[in-house]
Amino acid sequence: MFKYFPPSGSPITTKEILYWLACNAFFVDKRKDINKSLRDRFKVEYSYLFTTGRGAMTVLLRSLKKLRNKAEINEVIIPAYTCYSVASSIQNAGLKVRLCDVDPVTLSYNLEKLQKMPFKNVLCIISANLYGIPNQLQEIESIANKYGFYMVDDAAQSFNAKYQEREVGTFGTAGLYSFDKGKNITSIEGGSIITNNPELAEIIDSNYSKMSGNSVKDNLLTAIKVIIYYLFLNPLLYWIPASLPFLNLGKTRYEEHIEIKKYSRMVAPIALMQIKRSNQIAEKRIVNGLWYKSNITENNTINKINESDQGKPVYLRYPIKVKQREKREAILIHAKRYGITKSYPKSLNQLKEIEKILVNPGEFEGAEQISAQLITLPTHTFINYNDRENIKIIIDDMTA
Repeated sequence: MFKYFPPSGSPITTKEILYWLACNAFFVDKRKDINKSLRDRFKVEYSYLFTTGRGAMTVLLRSLKKLRNKAEINEVIIPAYTCYSVASSIQNAGLKVRLCDVDPVTLSYNLEKLQKMPFKNVLCIISANLYGIPNQLQEIESIANKYGFYMVDDAAQSFNAKYQEREVGTFGTAGLYSFDKGKNITSIEGGSIITNNPELAEIIDSNYSKMSGNSVKDNLLTAIKVIIYYLFLNPLLYWIPASLPFLNLGKTRYEEHIEIKKYSRMVAPIALMQIKRSNQIAEKRIVNGLWYKSNITENNTINKINESDQGKPVYLRYPIKVKQREKREAILIHAKRYGITKSYPKSLNQLKEIEKILVNPGEFEGAEQISAQLITLPTHTFINYNDRENIKIIIDDMTA
């Protein structure tokens, strides 16, 4: 039977759909339960829910800017290779981007280059933790503490990951999680800020009460998305949305404007259920990721990412580097239906959209190498042993 796999995603179960329908039929609000679950799990005092992770990041950066309260302290350090929405959030917060190159071997910051950066006007540094693989978070946190700026631990792709036995998202001043469609857990939309900093929480609180929520139209559209996602994420049906070009599935775009809204009551039941079974969701991804790690063979063309021994990845996807362009393209063409894709097509220094907020333009060799070589392998629950074997065979054949 023909199967067409999504690159990522956390399937919504029938049980979760029924719970979602029941809660909405009786107007049950589960947002307080989500906040309590997050605070208990991550051992924090404060948590806030938003419609998107981008919106959450924008609010967090604006709040840190107000907390610092110095106009000249307006730069945010981010990896030169990371999700475009991070740079967009910085722009929407009225701040500037300072890029730091990444280590193409680890996907984390190049710590040697980070140590040498000018920190005079730096407000904060943001981790990336791409594909569920933790950055060197303790080391980044130590640098932030040493030089007196904030750290935001972006765990949008790393719910359930750990570094030095600490949950990713709990390092630094505040953490961020995403419940978007392609993330470790999902309610189709959503994002969260967590923190133990009471001064920061006071600033967020003062603005949160003034924020609007989704309109009836927004909630109706989201409900339709929930049903479509539930039905069509399955590999037996995913070929249908994947064949519709106007959906732009898998396309990476830079968003100039970020809408900030409170998280919708309507989708909260799904997020709550997924948080409760997040260990189960992560377990399948970890099994698939570790299989790739053990069985994908490095050669003159293929390099794997060198993960820190101190980290426990959750493998939102499994990244590998294909050094020869022609062979990389061959894999992407022949294995497209297995959910193998590129990731972010350009490093941030190559994006024209951020030129006006970028304080240190130039070349970033590590980031540019990653954008030119990286592909990601699917790890979600729909991938079984035979699928992994087929993916390996295609990679072996295309790189022989």
